[in-house]
Amino acid sequence: MNNSIKKAVISIYLAAMPIVGMAGDPSAIGDVPGRDLGFWGLGWLGHVGMWTGNSVLEVLDKTPVIQQNTLANFKAQTSYWGARYGNGSNFYTMTSTGWDQSNYNPSYTLTSQWREGKWVYKCTKYTASGTCASYGNVMTTALFRCDTFVNYMYFKGTGSNLVSSFTPANVYNAMPIAR
Repeated sequence: MNNSIKKAVISIYLAAMPIVGMAGDPSAIGDVPGRDLGFWGLGWLGHVGMWTGNSVLEVLDKTPVIQQNTLANFKAQTSYWGARYGNGSNFYTMTSTGWDQSNYNPSYTLTSQWREGKWVYKCTKYTASGTCASYGNVMTTALFRCDTFVNYMYFKGTGSNLVSSFTPANVYNAMPIAR
């Protein structure tokens, strides 16, 4: 491999890694705690949640998908990166909107594609000719990964995304100040 390719690969790898400070704990609602992903060889991709004031609100590849866990539990899983903050406001809306998604039968995804759970008024029964015979409310199930979930909560509270390229490390690094 030539030097320019090596430098490009190293640059991409370093850009995706979290900026880990002194591993401080979250102290305000909306802080984003981060840790290694519990998957050998890919730990650097990371895992993030949002501090609710007394627990970490996170999406896991477990049942239930959306969980509130203690900080001690969050930190005990893998190497803890610390907490970051400094983007946005209206954090109570963010965390309550995030927790509300647990009411929409959430599923976990490995991709960066996400979907907000909600009720949608639409056609529920069609005639043989293909026209709508009746309408009703239908639940759209929620679909998240940890980073898209944290970004979703920020979007609901601020109206803008934290990042355009989703990885847990990117979401973590989008918060400019370490605790």
